[in-house]
Amino acid sequence: MKERSVEAASFVFVGGSAGIGLATATAVARRGASVLLVGRDRARGEEATRALREAGAREAAWVQADVSSVAGVAQAAEQIRASRRVIHGLVHSAMTVRFQRATTADGFDLAFGLQYLARYALNRALVGELAASGDGRIVHVGGKAPSGLVPDLEDLQFDRRRWSLLRALMSSQVLGYLHVQEAAKRWNGLPVTASIACVGMTKTQNAMSGPWWVRAIYSVAGVAPERSAENVVRLLTAADTSDAHGAVLFDPKRFTPTPLSYDAALASRTWELSEGLVRERGLSLAPG
Repeated sequence: MKERSVEAASFVFVGGSAGIGLATATAVARRGASVLLVGRDRARGEEATRALREAGAREAAWVQADVSSVAGVAQAAEQIRASRRVIHGLVHSAMTVRFQRATTADGFDLAFGLQYLARYALNRALVGELAASGDGRIVHVGGKAPSGLVPDLEDLQFDRRRWSLLRALMSSQVLGYLHVQEAAKRWNGLPVTASIACVGMTKTQNAMSGPWWVRAIYSVAGVAPERSAENVVRLLTAADTSDAHGAVLFDPKRFTPTPLSYDAALASRTWELSEGLVRERGLSLAPG
């Protein structure tokens, strides 16, 4: 695949201090890119930035922020803008696997807050810096949701339905699909592409620190983060990703973008509902 030059280009990785995010950051660092990591764990973030410098990054930096809350997203966006007026790529790889229900500081289900709303809000907050690059790329690292699954917009926090980890995770994935589809429509005139790269079972630190039976399954069936990151790297470095705009790459072993085609009214309503949630909590967003 023909690549664009990313030497001295600027990339932001949310959740990039470990796992698939760090594997992707390392790949662009080896190409001479400038990398900014966003995460919660200071020790892990500083260790990751040292590794990126050793890998050849033009610059590697880390900012501390917990993006599971809207206040944390606002803090992260402010710090990113302070150091990056131009962004060539924004990668979201922060994920959660909690077998017991957990909520964010805003009272949202953790999967919804971290794996959907934070991504929506950061994309909205940073789209100007992405467009300023002339070819900004947004990549959501996600999972393959069941065909036909539609989230219940009237019960996103599972107040009326029984919560389960699988339901929460899959709902957040489909909301991400809807967001990327709507972003492709609303930002059609901007030099920004938005895509989703699905990954399978990956031997991340989170997975390998789970219950014994989870570790056993991942030890046998999981792949290394570098393998799962291959399509994420391609989406950032390929010379042309226009066919991946508003699309999802279901198969992590193949670069085969599938255009998203959910109901347009559902995608638009999801966007507007999400905007209301973040504005209610004080985050300013550019029109869009």
